[in-house]
Amino acid sequence: GTEGVVGLSRWFEKIESVFHISGRGIENQVKFATCTLLDAALTWWNGYLRTLGHDAAYAMTWETLKKKMIDKYCPRGEIKKLRIELWNLKEKVDKYIGGLPDNIHGNVMSARPKTLDEAIELPNDLMDQKLRTYTKRQTGSKRKFDNNNQAQQIPKRHNVAQAYVVGTGERKEFAGTLPLCNKCKFHHNGPCNTKCANCKKVSHLTRDCWNPTATTNQKTITCYE
Repeated sequence: GTEGVVGLSRWFEKIESVFHISGRGIENQVKFATCTLLDAALTWWNGYLRTLGHDAAYAMTWETLKKKMIDKYCPRGEIKKLRIELWNLKEKVDKYIGGLPDNIHGNVMSARPKTLDEAIELPNDLMDQKLRTYTKRQTGSKRKFDNNNQAQQIPKRHNVAQAYVVGTGERKEFAGTLPLCNKCKFHHNGPCNTKCANCKKVSHLTRDCWNPTATTNQKTITCYE
C-alpha cells in the first residue's frame, strides 16, 4: 500500500502469474492472495475479516478483492494522473517509432514495445544486427573475389613463365637452304672461319678451347649466315 497504483498493479500481475502456474482453483485465490499481504495492507485485511467474518470475506472473488484494494490504495486523482502519463508516454513511443527508417520500422511495430526505453533499444539492436550481417557479407564477397583473382593469376604466371622458357630455350628451325656446319652449328657455305675468342685460333670454338688462359668480357666471333 506504499507504492501507489504502479506497485499495486505489479502485485496483481505477480499474484495472477502464481495462479496460472500453480493452477489454484477460483475458490482459493483470495485466500492465497491475502496471505501474502504485509504491513498496512495486512492490517487493512484483518480489519475487513473482523467486520465481515472469515466465511463471507473468503467467499468473494479475486476480481472483487482487486476492486476493493484499488478503491483503498489508489485514489481517483492518482489514477487519472497515471492515465495521463501513460497517454503521453504512448504518444512519445508512437512519435519515435514513426521517425524510424523504413527498413526497421515494420520490425519495431510488430514487436509492440511497451515503454520508450524498449522502443529505443529495439531499433538499436536491429541496426546492430543489420550492420553485422552487412559486414559479414562484405567480408565474404571480398574473400571470394580475392580467391578468384588469385586462382586466375596462378595460371597466367605459369603461362608467362612457360612461354618465357619456350621462347628462350628453344631454337627456331632453319628455314633456308644453306648447309649446316658441324663445327659452329650454323648454316653457311664454304669453310668455317669461326675463331676462338680465347686463343684466337680458327680450329675450334671458344667453348672447346683447351687453353687455360681465360678472358672475360670479350665478344665471341661467330659466323653469320
